[in-house]
Amino acid sequence: MVDVNGPHYFVAFQTPGPNWVNGVKYNEQPEFEKHVGYMTELQDRGLTVLSGPFMEQAGGLNGVLADGGMTIFRATDFEEAVRIGTDDPTVKSGMLNVDVKMFWVPFHE
Repeated sequence: MVDVNGPHYFVAFQTPGPNWVNGVKYNEQPEFEKHVGYMTELQDRGLTVLSGPFMEQAGGLNGVLADGGMTIFRATDFEEAVRIGTDDPTVKSGMLNVDVKMFWVPFHE
């Protein structure tokens, strides 16, 4: 059944920014731990629904990570969502770019 009043979430697409080091894996980028710390903070605050890197081959850190990832999170409105997405220290430093979209979920559990 379609939920016409289904929830809205926000999706942050993280892609390599101007300071991304080409040829270096996502989890080996110089500022990767800052990104993980920020994502952990969002998770601890209850804002994250799902978050992680894109993959070229399954297997977690033993697989092959693609360049970039995605986070689905909760926010009050689009402006807050953009603020959350751009407050990532690796977005501020230019390691990552972020594109935030609003996501309506008419089909859900």
